[in-house]
Amino acid sequence: MSKSLLLVEDDPIMGESLQQRFELEGFQVVWCRRLAEAAGRMEDPWAAVISDVRLPDGLATEWFAGLSPQIRAVPWFFLTGYGSVNDAVAAIRSGAREYLTKPFEIERLVALIHAATSSSRTPNDEAVLGVSSAMRKIEEMIRKVAGQRSSVLLTGESGVGKEVAAQFVHSLDPRGAQGEFIAVNCAAVPENMMEAEFFGYEKGAFTGAQRAHKGYLERAHGGTLFLDEVGDLPHQMQAKLLRALQERCFFRLGSERTTRSDFRVIAATNRDLYADMLAGSFREDLFYRLAVINLWLPPLRERPEDIRWLAERMLSQLTEEHGRPIAVSEPFMRDVLGRTWKGNARQLRSYLEQAVVLSDQGVIDLPPGEYERPGLRSEQRDESDVFVPLQAMVEEAERRHIQRALERADGSVSGTADLLGISRKTLWEKMKRLKVRAAEVELNESNLTGKTEAGA
Repeated sequence: MSKSLLLVEDDPIMGESLQQRFELEGFQVVWCRRLAEAAGRMEDPWAAVISDVRLPDGLATEWFAGLSPQIRAVPWFFLTGYGSVNDAVAAIRSGAREYLTKPFEIERLVALIHAATSSSRTPNDEAVLGVSSAMRKIEEMIRKVAGQRSSVLLTGESGVGKEVAAQFVHSLDPRGAQGEFIAVNCAAVPENMMEAEFFGYEKGAFTGAQRAHKGYLERAHGGTLFLDEVGDLPHQMQAKLLRALQERCFFRLGSERTTRSDFRVIAATNRDLYADMLAGSFREDLFYRLAVINLWLPPLRERPEDIRWLAERMLSQLTEEHGRPIAVSEPFMRDVLGRTWKGNARQLRSYLEQAVVLSDQGVIDLPPGEYERPGLRSEQRDESDVFVPLQAMVEEAERRHIQRALERADGSVSGTADLLGISRKTLWEKMKRLKVRAAEVELNESNLTGKTEAGA
């Protein structure tokens, strides 16, 4: 059964192109050209509403603010020119889902509408680590091993989300609810305190031990022990940890009684632990004890399709943390998508938090690097040192061929489909998958860039 979508847009070209596109996406679209016309349809059960801000008979944002809370609970998306950004931000404060500044990527609007109206997805279908095929495969593997008690070794560059993946394993472990997720940064524990911190100690075990203390291993009983940067453990501590993992028991410092603890072990490192093992700096027996399941998390630059997904999730979290609505301009998002992010998700979050803190009236629309010292700027994407996978090259060739066909057909989708020997629907699907933007080829049928502030 198709979902009903209300479109409020006075521009005939944009309205028609949006109506056709969302009908191809499986929606039943009702297109209104005036607020008065839309007002008579407000009682209908809409899955979502897309509305221009400035319409011939008034501001849609002001009209929206006066609607009942039940109607405003429907996902509303506003389209606006730069001159009406403040109006759109006011709508966000009144409960609108999001606004897009013109010109915008129709693919983003399609994705947002699908995400807002999807009701058939189960919790297991919801992306946790990313939407790229690489991260979805990792999530699938995690779901398979979470119910077991096997140790997991997570490898990858700093900031790729190894701890998030570890917490995901813990959350899916049916026994994990009995205990805590104990995270230990092995590189941050002083070497002379490692044994005391890992195994705990009794009162009076050493100078300053004024009371008994549970170590990491004991506190993880029934739950998960996450050993971050495990490759930085000293060799002597590796031997002691191995024995504790094998026996599931250990001695607190100053105690003559063994302490038992049953927990799952998840380790993480940004080093090549296998190479360290071959070099003798990491114990072979401990390596194989930890790496029963070995998962490598690719860097963000190798999965660019995750950047927008991560950025939107992070911005949502930052909105809650700062206690105010945050609206993001499309130019800023394009800048985010074009950066290399050598520091991965951690660098991305830092950059977004900086933008949120420095945003004006809750709107993020910063020029690239405006508030950064030159030496601290995020480097732009440099493909010269990245070997592109074959599938990416094939998709790039297909993308360029479609763009050339669109140009030859003067932007006509029907004409382009005829040139390529495929159906119109297949062409739309390929444009969606390959992220061929209408703005790049001046699609007459999409013409999403043709409407200026005067028509907003």
